[in-house]
Amino acid sequence: MASTAILFAIVGFVLLILGLVLRTVAMMKASDATPAESRILHGRELILQHRRLFPKSPLPQVARSLILSGTLLLVAAVGTEISR
Repeated sequence: MASTAILFAIVGFVLLILGLVLRTVAMMKASDATPAESRILHGRELILQHRRLFPKSPLPQVARSLILSGTLLLVAAVGTEISR
């Protein structure tokens, strides 16, 4: 039973970190494509800018789904460990 919780936690952390890395890549890609004369964008504005500049790119949705599934697996690991 404990091995299930450990497996959920490991996979959850990997998915969460991978999602955060992909989100950072999307933000960097949008920042590089933004003209230098425009105002400086931060956080969510960069993701929205990425969607405007690259409308067919699945990167923001993949990053969001990885973050959500990683968080869900971490919560499942905690729940499995508590129920034990």
